[in-house]
Amino acid sequence: MSGKANLNLQALESAKHYMGDFAWPTAVLGVAIFVAYLATPLLVVSGHLALLPGMLLMSLLTYAAYTVLHEAAHGTISGSHSSLRWVNELLGYLAAWVIMIPLTAHRHEHLAHHRHTNDPDKDPDFVLSELRNSPWRAVQIVSRLYLDQFAYYLRHRWSRGPRKQDLYLCLEVLAAWAPRMAFLAAGYWLEGLALFAVAEILGLLILLYLFAYIVHTPHESVGRYVDTSTIIVPGPAGKLVTAAWGYQNYHSIHHLFPRIPFYRYPALFAEIQGAMIANGAPIYRLGWTGLRTCAADRVAVAG
Repeated sequence: MSGKANLNLQALESAKHYMGDFAWPTAVLGVAIFVAYLATPLLVVSGHLALLPGMLLMSLLTYAAYTVLHEAAHGTISGSHSSLRWVNELLGYLAAWVIMIPLTAHRHEHLAHHRHTNDPDKDPDFVLSELRNSPWRAVQIVSRLYLDQFAYYLRHRWSRGPRKQDLYLCLEVLAAWAPRMAFLAAGYWLEGLALFAVAEILGLLILLYLFAYIVHTPHESVGRYVDTSTIIVPGPAGKLVTAAWGYQNYHSIHHLFPRIPFYRYPALFAEIQGAMIANGAPIYRLGWTGLRTCAADRVAVAG
């Protein structure tokens, strides 16, 4: 067995120690986000919270909710506990309600992204490579990706899977839109547009840049280990930045082992970075001047 093959085998064995448990931190995060998202509009219309801070809070909640939706899409919350799969799905539906992207549709679109990462013809997220072209282009991409969640499902899954799956998608859309439309119909047009439209766009822009764009830069390499980056944040602020990033500066770990909870990425990276370096995985260090490629040796891990 070659040295690289041996390192890859060791990486797989290391990964097994980080998957399978019920992800309590993700469950707590999901419930907290959902409660806060419900409470914020009520606080705004009752005068207990000003509209601008309420809108910014809704943007952050939208951004944070995707972490839970993403984990649920991979079945990571319940881990190997099949009896708790319903918890995984419930938390996924709640997070999907917040972000207004149905779990039923997103799961299929996102798994296709994993299968075809950076393939311009097959990766449904490849359009994100244009995110920094202009602010207007960024808003266009947010709108397109939102609609593409449905389009991808309709093209590749509708009527091909269990009928109840199609029903779930319809119910998710109804559940997401009905209360928001009712909020607007109650006369809260300004508040509704700010809290549900503007906040949604802002939250998704932050999400797509941090969670999907920068971690796949330069969007050229295809294949295991090389299609996703690791971005090390050095110094005392490293752990704080990593947490605020949803640990997705270690997005490479997710693409290698999708069933590992997000908060365990740094620990596994510390164990398997030798295999990643041997396989040519892109590893960067984030500084004041931007991203710089790390030397081909071990780097300190924040998180």
